[in-house]
Amino acid sequence: MIDKDRYADKIRWVAASFGAMVEFRSRGREAAGELGSESIEVLATMFHDEHSPPEELADKFPGLGAWITARQFAIFEIFYNLREPALTVLRRVAFGKYDWTQGNAIEVLCRLAAEGVEREQIIAEIWHAFPKIRHEAQLYSMRPLLSQAQDNPALAAVMKEFDDIPAFQRIRARFEERQRGN
Repeated sequence: MIDKDRYADKIRWVAASFGAMVEFRSRGREAAGELGSESIEVLATMFHDEHSPPEELADKFPGLGAWITARQFAIFEIFYNLREPALTVLRRVAFGKYDWTQGNAIEVLCRLAAEGVEREQIIAEIWHAFPKIRHEAQLYSMRPLLSQAQDNPALAAVMKEFDDIPAFQRIRARFEERQRGN
């Protein structure tokens, strides 16, 4: 029998640190180590659970959708740390029917590709799918990646692979314009 409460507790624990990137990533790594790859399919059913934060975190996540966003990022950070075993779920979400989580999955796939995990295949899949993905998911995935790429040459190299996609060109141009303060 699956103890979903155990998974929910780990997701909450990681999500509680959302916004403090070093701690968030550290907690995601620790949670992945504790939950293991057998948790992947269960976690994938929990994307839309808990729309409101626990009472002790209500002040930290007051906005509409803030808690569910933090939880979704937490699940995907756990997937990132589970690495290759999570690829099937990541691809299913990234290239499936539109959902808020699509951008998260694309982001994690790009981060993994930057580390050499199925790099060419992931880039080709995103290259092929990106023009067909809803604009919201394009933005949701690429804005944080472009930001992270400023300090991560391997991720910058992955992002460069998408420069010939018109939709990506528009996102990059808007991102760079914002960076210049225009």
